[in-house]
Amino acid sequence: MKIGNRYNNVFQSTRQRRRRLLVFLLVLVLIFIALIAFNIRRPEIAAKEKSKPDQELYSKLPALHPGPFQAEADWANKVQMVKVKIRKNETVSSALTGQGLDRLQVFNLTQACAKVLDLKKVRPGTEFTLYLDENHKEVERCEISYNQGHRVVVLRTPGGHVAASQAFEPVVCLEFAEGEIELSLWGTAVERLKINPEVILSFSDIFAYDVDFFTDVQAKDTFSLLYEKKYLNGHFIGPGQILAAEFVNKGRKLEAYYFKNAKGEAGYYNAKGRSLRKMFLKSPLRYRRISSYFSRVRFHPILKIYRPHLGIDYAAPVGTPVETVGDGRVVFMGRKGGYGKFVKIKHNRAYTTTYAHLSRYAKGLKKGKWVRQGDLIGYVGSTGLSTGPHLDYRITKNNKFINPLSLKLEPAPPIASSERPRFFAQIKQVQAATSRLQAARR
Repeated sequence: MKIGNRYNNVFQSTRQRRRRLLVFLLVLVLIFIALIAFNIRRPEIAAKEKSKPDQELYSKLPALHPGPFQAEADWANKVQMVKVKIRKNETVSSALTGQGLDRLQVFNLTQACAKVLDLKKVRPGTEFTLYLDENHKEVERCEISYNQGHRVVVLRTPGGHVAASQAFEPVVCLEFAEGEIELSLWGTAVERLKINPEVILSFSDIFAYDVDFFTDVQAKDTFSLLYEKKYLNGHFIGPGQILAAEFVNKGRKLEAYYFKNAKGEAGYYNAKGRSLRKMFLKSPLRYRRISSYFSRVRFHPILKIYRPHLGIDYAAPVGTPVETVGDGRVVFMGRKGGYGKFVKIKHNRAYTTTYAHLSRYAKGLKKGKWVRQGDLIGYVGSTGLSTGPHLDYRITKNNKFINPLSLKLEPAPPIASSERPRFFAQIKQVQAATSRLQAARR
C-alpha cells in the first residue's frame, strides 16, 4: 500500500508540473501574439493619435469669436449703402429726403453734426454715405466727406445719433522735376512738362525776391526742384512743400532749401544758410508785362504832355490780383485823382509803396490795417487816367521816388548758429534724395 500511494503521489506531482508548464507556455504564446499584433497596428494607432486633437491643449485656449473685419462684413451685409453727392443749388435736406429719408431723420442728423459740422453750410460736391437698416427706413451710420482728409461719422445709438470728426494724414511721396525754358517758365513747366501749376507758382514765389519771371527769364535758363506729392486713399490730392529748388538765370545760379527752425518758423535759404527773403518782392503781380518804365520824362498818352513817370506800369488783364510787396500798414485807400482807385502802404520810416488804377480792393482791406508781404490788396483795373488795364506801381524812400527795378535790399537774418548743424544735415539728405530720383528718371 505504501508503495502504491507513493507512486500515485509522484504521478500527480508530475501531472501538475506539466499543467503548469503548459499554462506558462500558453501565456508566452499569447504574449508573443499580442506583441506581434501591437507592432502591426502601432503605425495606425500613431497616425490616429497624431490626427487626434489634443483636448487638454485646446481646452486651455480662449473661445474663438469673429474678428472686427468679419463683424464689419456681417454688419455690412445687413444694411443698404446709399451714396449721395450734394449738387449745385441743392440743400442737404432736399438731397437726403430725395433718397427716401423723412424730415425727422434729416433733422436728427443735422442736430447730431451741429458741434462738428454745420450741414447747412456744406458745399456742392460734399458726399454722404448712408447705411440704412434692413427695412431701409432708419440711418444706422452716416459718413460725410466734406474736405480732403476729413470726414464726419454719425452713428445711431440707443440714445440717438452721435457724431465725431475724423482726420486722416495723407501719404507723402517725393517728386523731382527739371527742365530747360523755351519761351516761359509757365509754358515749359506746366504746359510741356505737365508739372502741377501750384508747384510752379510756389517755385516762382521762392525766387520772387531775386527774379522777375516775366521780364528776367530767358530761353535756355534751367530749373529743377524736389517737392512733395500727397495721396489720400490712393488718390492724388495735391502737391506739398517744395524741399529744394534751383534756377539758373542768365548764367547766375540760384538755389533754395526749405528749413523750419526750433521755433516753428519756416523759410528758404541758400546752401550757406542765408535767407532768400528780402524786404520787398520783385514785383506786386504774378501775370503781367511792363508797358511803361520808370522815367523822369515821359509823354503822357492822355494828357499829351511830357512829364515824369516815377513808377512802373504793369499791363495785365482786369481782375489780375495785386499783392503788397512787403509788410506794412495801409495809410490810404480810396480814389485819388488820375490814379483812380489807389492804395498806399507804409512799410517803415523810410519806404512806402503805392498801387494805382485798381478795379476794386481786396475784401476786408481798410485804412490802418496791417498787411503781410504777399497779401492780396486789390485787382488790376483801368480807373482814373488810363488808356487800358494796368497797375501803376511806385516806391518812395524818404519821400523820394526811386526806380523799383533798381532797388537792392538786404536779405532777412540767416539761420542761427545753433540751428546750422541740423540745417546742413538736412541739406545732405535732400541732395541725396534728389540724386536718387534724378538717376531714376534717366
